[in-house]
Amino acid sequence: MEPRRRKSPEPIAATLQPIIEKLDAEGHFGLVRLAQIWPETVGETIARRTEVGGLKFHTAVIKVSTAMWIQELNLLKSEILARLQARLGADVVRDLRFVKGHLSRREQPRLKPVARAPRRAIELPELKDPELRRAFESLIEAWGRSAR
Repeated sequence: MEPRRRKSPEPIAATLQPIIEKLDAEGHFGLVRLAQIWPETVGETIARRTEVGGLKFHTAVIKVSTAMWIQELNLLKSEILARLQARLGADVVRDLRFVKGHLSRREQPRLKPVARAPRRAIELPELKDPELRRAFESLIEAWGRSAR
């Protein structure tokens, strides 16, 4: 009996894709599709400040970075909803709800270093207690290392 030749491994995506497409046709992956098309549907400016948070009872919950943007998006709600329904179908998303929340993928702004004036040495007054003197020296040294 000859040993059986093994096939090379197949990417899991190739195996799962037909299953996902079948389930997606039945409407089970509306949230995934919504998250995929959200950035191109709303544009780069809005996409940088928002993130799809969920899809509950045909209402898309969109996390927004600030309250000001929630107001702006509420004014654009009907236009955004029409675009989403055109791409996903009218039954996937029937309403939008904007909530303030932390965006998980958002890059944190890098703070620019600020030039500081050089620190000058602090002269301690005459302290007779050596333990108290060491405590003050330690405090001054820690203060010198701290970022302000």
